[in-house]
Amino acid sequence: MQSIIKWGAIVGAVMTLFMLGSYIMVAGNQAQNMGMAEVAGYVGMIAALAIILFAMHQHFKERADRPSLWQRIIFGIGIAFTAGVIFALCDVVYTFMINPGFMDAYFQYYISTLPVQEGPEYERMVDEAMAQREMFAQPVMVFLVMAATVWMIGLVVSVLGGLGHYFWTKSKHNNQPVGG
Repeated sequence: MQSIIKWGAIVGAVMTLFMLGSYIMVAGNQAQNMGMAEVAGYVGMIAALAIILFAMHQHFKERADRPSLWQRIIFGIGIAFTAGVIFALCDVVYTFMINPGFMDAYFQYYISTLPVQEGPEYERMVDEAMAQREMFAQPVMVFLVMAATVWMIGLVVSVLGGLGHYFWTKSKHNNQPVGG
């Protein structure tokens, strides 16, 4: 459990640094940079969650017993859960305390990217976006959505990383000379 918290804190900190870096890109809530910042944020999230693979290797490399596939996956999910909580808390602090105008600016950017810019379909899309904006006016919803995003990506990384690590260590163990 201590290892999960340690690695989760590391992953959460790295994700938060990427998030802050992407928010610096939109300093002053400039709409022209929002798309690039959004991509940078997701790339940073995936890159940070890739640390789970390194953590898995470090955690299980010295164990005398052969950890199961499920132990590896649960380890990765624990890291992702911890990182998701840290990241979501930092995002809530940023969007509600440090830069309270961010959500309005982001939704204005989002509306500007809609595929149609006039007519009844546009009005419907704007109404849907504004309903989402109202939902995101609640810190709890921002926390849950951001944490869930990390958890979902972390689940995929944990399963794929767990499978890869399990079969890599299994083949490595099978290729060791007898008696050594």
